[in-house]
Amino acid sequence: MSGDQVPRLRLSVLGVVAVALFVALFARLYDLQIVGSPEFQVQAEANRVRTVQVPAPRGRILDRNGTVLVDNRIAVVIAINRNEFNDLAEEDRNMLVVRLVGELNRVGKTITADQISRRVNDERFSRYAPVPVASDVPEQLKIYLEEHAAEFPSVTVERTAVRTYPYRELAANVIGYVGKINETELAAVASVEDKPYTLNDDIGKTGVEKTYEQYLRGTPGVRQIEVDAQGDAVRVISETLPRPGSDVELTIDIDVQALAQRRLEQGLEAARARPPRNGNPANRGTRGAVVVEDPNNGQVIAMASYPNYDPTPFVDGIDAAEWAYLNDPANNYPLNNWAIQGQWAPGSTFKLFTGYAALMSGLIAPDTVFYDSGGYQIPGCTGIKCFRSNSGGAAYGSLRIPEALTVSSDAFFYNVGAQFWLQRDHLGGDAGMQQYIQGWGIGEESTIPLRGEASGRLPTPAWRRDFCEKTDCNDPEWRAGDNVNLAVGQGDLVLTPLQLANGYATFANGGTRYQPKIATRIVPPEGDPIVVGPKVVTRVDLPAWVRDPLMEGLLGVPRSGTAASAFSGFDLDAWAIAGKTGTAQVDNKADTAVFASFGPAPAPKYAIAVFMEESGFGGSNAAPVSRALYEALSGVVPLEPAPLGGLANVPEGELQTVGGAYD
Repeated sequence: MSGDQVPRLRLSVLGVVAVALFVALFARLYDLQIVGSPEFQVQAEANRVRTVQVPAPRGRILDRNGTVLVDNRIAVVIAINRNEFNDLAEEDRNMLVVRLVGELNRVGKTITADQISRRVNDERFSRYAPVPVASDVPEQLKIYLEEHAAEFPSVTVERTAVRTYPYRELAANVIGYVGKINETELAAVASVEDKPYTLNDDIGKTGVEKTYEQYLRGTPGVRQIEVDAQGDAVRVISETLPRPGSDVELTIDIDVQALAQRRLEQGLEAARARPPRNGNPANRGTRGAVVVEDPNNGQVIAMASYPNYDPTPFVDGIDAAEWAYLNDPANNYPLNNWAIQGQWAPGSTFKLFTGYAALMSGLIAPDTVFYDSGGYQIPGCTGIKCFRSNSGGAAYGSLRIPEALTVSSDAFFYNVGAQFWLQRDHLGGDAGMQQYIQGWGIGEESTIPLRGEASGRLPTPAWRRDFCEKTDCNDPEWRAGDNVNLAVGQGDLVLTPLQLANGYATFANGGTRYQPKIATRIVPPEGDPIVVGPKVVTRVDLPAWVRDPLMEGLLGVPRSGTAASAFSGFDLDAWAIAGKTGTAQVDNKADTAVFASFGPAPAPKYAIAVFMEESGFGGSNAAPVSRALYEALSGVVPLEPAPLGGLANVPEGELQTVGGAYD
């Protein structure tokens, strides 16, 4: 190869390389500008635009008549613009926080500088929305901060919708309360896409507020904000307005609720004031509950619980001292709904179900006569606990089941319990009596749509053995005495007030057990309402030859039986009440007073259960509470409107209690 060909070859190779590089460059430019343009435009837009949620008002909660029980009101919120705050010098930031803490504490909003700093620096809050540090502050502080804006740079004053409970403690245990979402709750709702949650959102914590959270929560608005290269907001590009949540209409009648709660509290107070009898422990009247249910559909008309609480302080974040009070065992846990979480022995109110089991099994017939001499000796048993006396030692002579229910003969039902055990080979085995009782919902959750419901307990020999395998118990064997205790609603048996009310409602309507309901409709801002109809759980076989003698006995209780004193003067011919008193004994405590009933017979509209812990006899203490309710429900006395502001705004009255009733 000649000398002049070598440079020419090198130039050719260099040219090829140059062309190849330019081709690659042009191909990459084509890919970036033409092929990948849409994707990179999206990425650029994402870097330029930020999306911020705008909170939506929650739906209202109303009673069955349209009375608003929970609403929203506008409150003043103090917040800090994080970007402006971080642009301040450190010394200025510290001085600002100290000044703000002083002003908030001056108006009763307890907060520390450290709490504000942690909140502002919490990355879970959006950079593009002010970080709230105090809500529901007085109007005068809003005015002060606006007039002294130069002293509070980056501090904003906004208005937002917050929950308001105009009836305060009335139905609070049913309604529940809302609070700021915590990390566990936030993780649990992370998959909710149509109504996404962010930190600082309110969420239902208990009661209806929690059960119907998905409906009550509104749909947040969306605000798109343009930001610059430093990430600071430049302008609002677009905004979708928030949509309020759906209203929830309850089965509760707030006027009946107010009466039930007031009479329950007065009854417990009267019990505490009554001196103990015959050396029994003092009546402490610690807790109680009242349930009023419609037997024709399972709707709960009233559900009173004592002690109770006011949900209002939870709106702005309850302080530590009040939270400690509400959770102190010495205060009997006001946050609990004792109508569904209280578990008590029902005493003689349980005799309705014992009588049903005795008749349906063939153990006795409606005309079977038992002679009550004042007590009962358990067959084959020796010892001082083998003879069981009637309450007060009363002897009632010859009784059929209607009379046994009316006078509440313990001896009659002791015999039923004992015979179920002694004749178990012919009556369904070890749990023959319990098999007939289970259908009434005893010992199982009613599935009312409220969280935290207790299941109660219908004890059986199998339960006893299992229990003793897990704990140290004295005797794992079930004996005739256990059946005797169960037959009169004692022993290891416990149930909730709602279970008892629902059982009596089932008997009242002829054997259809409904799921207790707490809501009737869900009404969205747009579109058709969602109707919450009745739901049948099961049907109890209740033929007339069984129902009629049991009904006869229950109708006799307020006329001539253990509740006669409580219903003296009530026109039972015009508005017949059927019911049963109960007095459940508790070791080292005063008795639990119980009364379960329904009316008016023969077409009942209401079933009522009353439990009053450590309050004495059911006929003397619980029955008068029910009478007060029936007087208003029947129209004998006017049903007063529930007071706005709760029972604190009602003058104290007196509940007439009676003496002389043993059960």
